[in-house]
Amino acid sequence: MDARHAMVTGGSSGIGAAVVDRFLARGLRVSVLDLDVPVAPVDGVDYYTVDATDGTAVESVMLRASTRAPLPDVLVTCHGIRGAYVPALDMDPERVRRVFDVHVMGTLLVASAFARPLVEARKPGSIVTISSTTAFGGWQRQADYGPAKAAVQQLSKNLAIEWAPLLRVNSVAPGHTLTPMVQEMIDQGYDVSATVKRTPLERMCEPEEMARSIEYLALDASFVTGLCLPVDGGWTAVGK
Repeated sequence: MDARHAMVTGGSSGIGAAVVDRFLARGLRVSVLDLDVPVAPVDGVDYYTVDATDGTAVESVMLRASTRAPLPDVLVTCHGIRGAYVPALDMDPERVRRVFDVHVMGTLLVASAFARPLVEARKPGSIVTISSTTAFGGWQRQADYGPAKAAVQQLSKNLAIEWAPLLRVNSVAPGHTLTPMVQEMIDQGYDVSATVKRTPLERMCEPEEMARSIEYLALDASFVTGLCLPVDGGWTAVGK
């Protein structure tokens, strides 16, 4: 069992919650950073209410978390918000800025606050960020979310180079996964049938399946850094 301390942003639901479960099963202490924390806390998990785009608040939470458990050496950034899913000409600029702020700046601020004490202590660690298959190629009605996720992917490569050899930094690009956010889109009329048909594995991913891939990169892939791993049932492998 690993006597380690992991931090998961957006860990109260969806993929983040599944990652928390996987880490707990491996014996890690887990700190969850989220805007909304569960009413019924989970044993072995400390919850912190924080906005990932608030750098001062993130630094404060990192400090508090470090005093309640060993210095965190694993980070997964699962926080995120939906894009508007409207044509580019109809997008609200302020909404677009918010999407980039949450996904790109939020990832950078959290990763930096996590990395700084590890670098100072010369202690190894690992980070897994969350990109998206929308970062590959062009998508209709995704001029906010897709480019933001592509930026997360590029940011992760840059950090992998900058923080090596102490810290490994990798990214996962989820395909369509049955998270509460995607379920909300389905409930609002988003048709996933064409997506399922185009996916070689002919189904959507479950959060627990996505969490296993994240767990692998975070804890087990000891000679892997700077990678963006599509976990998409073969979506990005399809040539047309």
